[in-house]
Amino acid sequence: MHLTCPPPTRDGGIVIRPHQPADLAAFARFLTDPDATRYMAFTPEQKTVEGARVMLDYVISSYGTNEEVVSLTIADAADDSYLGSLGAAPTETPGVVEIYFTVLPAWQGRGVATRAAALLLDHIVAQPGIREIRADAVPENDPSVRVLEKLGFEPAGRLDRAAQGGDLAHVAMSGVRRTLDPERWRAARRGSAD
Repeated sequence: MHLTCPPPTRDGGIVIRPHQPADLAAFARFLTDPDATRYMAFTPEQKTVEGARVMLDYVISSYGTNEEVVSLTIADAADDSYLGSLGAAPTETPGVVEIYFTVLPAWQGRGVATRAAALLLDHIVAQPGIREIRADAVPENDPSVRVLEKLGFEPAGRLDRAAQGGDLAHVAMSGVRRTLDPERWRAARRGSAD
């Protein structure tokens, strides 16, 4: 399955859009903030300014290719400043897509992650072959768990992820998995439009 990035999409005061080189300074500040990344499975090398640059360059260079990485900036619609990021990736299971979202600490608690993730979910469920959307979270990360609940994700059990190497390496993670049925999402969105 090949996912593609959505075009820039707006919901009120936020826009989700492809990353840009101008996002690097804010992205690096986020990745180097231990409070902001305490629940994230980034390696210590990735949680540096150089690690942020490498990650952002890797993603930007993938746009428009057959190996496109669906990773986007959540930006302030007024001034295009970086508020966070979100993305999606196919899993090893055909038809199953995993999403993630992050928001700068100063912007948490304002509905930014919920609105941004909803925009991304609308794009994902419109693509053919999507059977399930999943999101993994550390149970102590209450804000992320609340966002997933607001979006309609249902508990699907515990997970333990082994560490990986390569271009998108991460450290081992234990947490909870939540899933969303695409048809349920479509029905909920149709209901909210009425």
